[in-house]
Amino acid sequence: MRRLTDLVSESFIWSVGITRPRPGQERVAALYITLTLIASLLAAAGIFLLLLHSI
Repeated sequence: MRRLTDLVSESFIWSVGITRPRPGQERVAALYITLTLIASLLAAAGIFLLLLHSI
């Protein structure tokens, strides 16, 4: 079974249409994409909770 980061990276590449990473850089790109998506989701959840708390 493929790594979770590889699956996330591959689905992001296909859905968004970004350029594939150079050969040998796939693992770094997969980790970067996965961490960026997780950080974005955490930031959105944090902003939502902050707004919910301030209302």
